[in-house]
Amino acid sequence: LHRQARFERDPWLKQFGIHLNPAKPERLISLFCYEPQALGDLLDQLADDETPTRLLVTSGRAANAIWAQIDNKNRLNPLWNKLGQLSFVYLPPVTQSQFDELLWACDINFVRGEDSLVRAIWAGKPFVWQIYPQNDCAHHAKLNAFLDTMNAPPSLRQFSLAWNAAGGDGSLGTLDLPVWGASVNEMRARLLQQTDLTSQLLVFCNRHQAV
Repeated sequence: LHRQARFERDPWLKQFGIHLNPAKPERLISLFCYEPQALGDLLDQLADDETPTRLLVTSGRAANAIWAQIDNKNRLNPLWNKLGQLSFVYLPPVTQSQFDELLWACDINFVRGEDSLVRAIWAGKPFVWQIYPQNDCAHHAKLNAFLDTMNAPPSLRQFSLAWNAAGGDGSLGTLDLPVWGASVNEMRARLLQQTDLTSQLLVFCNRHQAV
C-alpha cells in the first residue's frame, strides 16, 4: 500500500509507449487471462462503448487469445471496431513489481489464477477474476464461494459467471466500475484488519514451544 501511494501512473505508462491525452479521457483495462469463451463478447462491448478503451494485454496466453479473436472478427465482420473506440497495447513480460504497477495504472483489471487475484484485491481497483478451469467444473463452486466472500454485487456476479462460463444466462452485462470498486475496497479493508500470516505463525509456534 505504501508503494501504491507513491505510484505515478503517467510516467509508468510512458515507458510502454502509452501517452494519455487529458483532453480525451479513455478507460485503461489490463487483460491477464486464459482463453475465456466470452472474450469476443467483451471486445464487441468495448468497441461499441461510448467511452474509448485502451486494452493493455499481457504477453503469452492473453495476447494469443486476443490475436485469435481479432483475426476471427476481422474475417467475419471487418467493421466490428469501425469507430476505433477500442485500441490495444501488447505488453512485454513484466516482473511481479511491474505487474502490481500495471494493476494500479488501470481502471479495471482482468486477472487469472490465484496469485494475480490476491494482487488485484490489494490493488483496490475493480477486477474480474478468471478462475483456473477444471474438467469436473469444481472451479464453479470455488468461484461462487469467492463471490460470496467478497459480497459481490449482482452485476459483478453476473459478469464473473459469464466470464467463467459458470452459469447464469451467459450475458456479461455492463462494466459497473464504481460499484465494483467499492466492493473490492470493502474486501481489502476487511483483510487489512487481519493479523498478517507471518505474525500468526510466530504466535502459533511460540504457543506450541511453550507447551
